[in-house]
Amino acid sequence: MTAVYRTISTGLIAGIIALSGCGGGGGTNVAGIGGTGKTISGTITGFGSIFVNDVEYDIDNASFTINDDSSPGLGQADLRIGMVVTLTGNDDGTVGIASQVVYDNEIKGPVNGLADVPGFAGVKQSFSVFGVDVIVDVADTTFDDSSSPGFSFATLAEGDIVEVSGLFDSSNTLVATYIEKTDDLDPGNSEVELKGTPDAGTDAGVGESFTLNGVTVNIVAGTDLGDIPGNRVTDTQFIEVKGTLVTTSPDIIDAIRIEQEDDGIDWDDGEVSIEGFVSDFIDNSSFTVSGQQVDATGAEFEPAGLVLSNDLRVEVEGTIINGILNAEKVKLED
Repeated sequence: MTAVYRTISTGLIAGIIALSGCGGGGGTNVAGIGGTGKTISGTITGFGSIFVNDVEYDIDNASFTINDDSSPGLGQADLRIGMVVTLTGNDDGTVGIASQVVYDNEIKGPVNGLADVPGFAGVKQSFSVFGVDVIVDVADTTFDDSSSPGFSFATLAEGDIVEVSGLFDSSNTLVATYIEKTDDLDPGNSEVELKGTPDAGTDAGVGESFTLNGVTVNIVAGTDLGDIPGNRVTDTQFIEVKGTLVTTSPDIIDAIRIEQEDDGIDWDDGEVSIEGFVSDFIDNSSFTVSGQQVDATGAEFEPAGLVLSNDLRVEVEGTIINGILNAEKVKLED
């Protein structure tokens, strides 16, 4: 797994870990559903409650965290079709109850190198954000214009500050399922976000800088380091940086907040459902989906006879044991 893929997909895994074992919540009494121990990660495909991984979840009594904001009053109105979310709850395969909903964008920053995907002019476009390759599709990507009226596939432009949610394929390209334009590029004012592990040798505190995914991050006097042990950023930490974009070419950020996130190594046993692209495929006993190692040796496949390979978009259900998702069911999502 390359560094870029690890930096992004691990954010999704960290959300799953944070939600494991969370209790509470309620809502509609659904026959056959008890407890709140299952973790579900996937794309929002509908509302009327919330549809994720082909299951309708009641979220009336769920708590919400959206881009690290857990303020009272957040709810379904703050979610959009296409957002990749992580739920804690339970279901019977058709309907369920969620006690917690978490959404965190994959990356936020300026569009760079916008171009039509060869052979798909007017249908697919590619660009990068802080070195992360992104593909958007006129039919399959939700373009949210709530912050910038009129924003769409047709108006996407170089320099737009965008928030992107999606799934990584086997080449570490972020296949965007949701994109929102939050700002026009305004160096010194545009707020951006990125995740990853700092370059080797990093040991930086207030008044110092480090490099993350090719971006220079300044730790300034007002940077919130409350979540960083000893207030020192090191190359052993997986972090999320939120800050102000000072310049482009080169990209330099003044950090507003730096948080340490779980790197996804230490899993508790538990039932999960994860959507993503097959990557690192060796055989049915060894591949990854959204950064999670999977063994599908004993799984039921849908459709029957499904042959797995890199870049198939699937939903995997099963139980995580000692860090490996032992799949009970693998369903083709394409």
